[in-house]
Amino acid sequence: MLPTEPVSVPRLRDVLEPWCAAGMTGAVRVLDAPGGAVYLVEGQIDHVECPVLSGVDRLLTASGRLPSEIWRAALLAGRSQNRVGAELVATGLLTSAELKAVVLLALYDAALVLFDAALGVQFEPGVRHPMGTQCVLDLVVVCREVDRRKRMLAAAYPDAAIDTAAVLPVRRLPDQFVALTALQWEVVANADRRRSPVDLARLLGRDAFTIMLEVRRLARAGLVEAGRPNPSAAAESVATVRARAAVPVVPARPKRRPTPPPAAEPAEPREPAEQGELPELPRRPVPTDMPPQSRGFEYCSEEVLVRLRTGLAAMR
Repeated sequence: MLPTEPVSVPRLRDVLEPWCAAGMTGAVRVLDAPGGAVYLVEGQIDHVECPVLSGVDRLLTASGRLPSEIWRAALLAGRSQNRVGAELVATGLLTSAELKAVVLLALYDAALVLFDAALGVQFEPGVRHPMGTQCVLDLVVVCREVDRRKRMLAAAYPDAAIDTAAVLPVRRLPDQFVALTALQWEVVANADRRRSPVDLARLLGRDAFTIMLEVRRLARAGLVEAGRPNPSAAAESVATVRARAAVPVVPARPKRRPTPPPAAEPAEPREPAEQGELPELPRRPVPTDMPPQSRGFEYCSEEVLVRLRTGLAAMR
């Protein structure tokens, strides 16, 4: 029997090619980490999204371009009919050209992460993106742009490990004077030695490619360095999240209230002491099996008690 060779999983761009050639419409769901989806309209790329990156919502709200309330209202009004984009434009706060530019940023950003990865996928025919069709691109055009961006990253700084590591600003500058662009200053000011370039992009409402490119340029200039790999919480795989959600939640048992101790029997009423007379002091039992000289503090003579009572009465 001949040994079987391991079956290699094709890249996502290779998986998309037959569906695009057939003019299919639907969603290609990514089942492996980091997750995501590619939406096709008659064989053209309509939307590409990845949960670890800034989507259209983050690019609009986290950047301050659009209030979060406007986005939530548009999502609620147009999600069921795939008209979220039209609802945003109808508010008058965003033009159709601006929305198209933001959709392209999110599309190319997610394609940069997903298209060259070997991922398991599932095709859902007929599914459309809630945003609606803003622009459609040919698969070849998207792949060409992905390759161009990868060449730009490699030319800026060859070590790709800095893309997933925490950004560490250097403690001492290499020169006396340093010139930073406005975006580079945002990166350095928000680098808290825990955030990766992807985390910084989500925080600032920027696309990940732009932040990764600036971080590589800063690393080449000796202004930042790569720390430990620091995957963000958003980078959990879809399979892990679904498995966690499938675990039944066991309701916590109600805490039993402690049983109150039985009520003590009421003490017998005692006659009130006369004016100036002290109540009788309690006495501890003195063991009888020990001699008086070895009892220590367990023994107290009657004479000492009388003196104590006399002194207390004088203090009153």
